[in-house]
Amino acid sequence: MGWDVHAVKRSSVWEFFSAWQGYVEANTPKQSGKLSEDEKDRIWERMQELDATPPGQLSTQTYTLDGLRLVPAAIVTFEVL
Repeated sequence: MGWDVHAVKRSSVWEFFSAWQGYVEANTPKQSGKLSEDEKDRIWERMQELDATPPGQLSTQTYTLDGLRLVPAAIVTFEVL
C-alpha cells in the first residue's frame, strides 16, 4: 500500500481497511483467471510428460552470509525419485 509504520499507527481501523480494500481492488486482475479447455489440456499433457521422465538428480548452490555479502559455500545434490 505504500504506507509507512507511522501512517498505519495513526490510522483508525476503518481508515486502514478502507485503504487496504482499495489497494486490493486496484491491484487485482479483472479477468476471471480461468483456464481455457485448450490450456488445461496442454498443462495436463505436460504433466504426463514430466511424470514419465526417469528419476535423476537436482542440485542447487548454497551460500553463507559474510557480513552483508552472500558467499558461495557448496553445491547440494538431491536424488529425485
